[in-house]
Amino acid sequence: MNFTTEAHLDEYIIDGENTVSFSASDGELTYRRPSADEPVSIPVRDITSVEFERDTSLHRHTFLGLFFLVLSLVLTVGAIGLVYTGRVETRPEIAFAAFLGLFAVGGWNTTRDFLSHSDRDVIDVYVNTEAETHVFCGEVGHAGFVDACGQLIDSDVPTTNRNRKLATALE
Repeated sequence: MNFTTEAHLDEYIIDGENTVSFSASDGELTYRRPSADEPVSIPVRDITSVEFERDTSLHRHTFLGLFFLVLSLVLTVGAIGLVYTGRVETRPEIAFAAFLGLFAVGGWNTTRDFLSHSDRDVIDVYVNTEAETHVFCGEVGHAGFVDACGQLIDSDVPTTNRNRKLATALE
């Protein structure tokens, strides 16, 4: 095994800052936590197993995006309607209209987030040792990460694939 790639540490976060340089050479896997000074080295002989899992939690958010679109539209029309019809006169009514406006802005932002991102097919890699489990994540579309997963599968380390569809992506 000899590779170096970028991977998300512990969990996959869209546009997240938790990426690390994940590498293997000379019989050990190495990565550096963002908050640590020293890299973490895992000797291959200490690895009990490597498990691969497909994370589909970032799939098909179109329904949620459309739900927040309708909700944001109702909140926006409601807040504007209250102001235009002249029903907002006292301080509590002004505060309520502003509160609805803030919810509407948050709804539009959530709508944009759900509808602007494509479905992300994520691979979770669990490197198990006697002491702890190290989790690395990456997208199926990231060639370097997929190649690293392929090298882990081809190594002498016992591997388990928990998803049949993932097997074709890793070949």
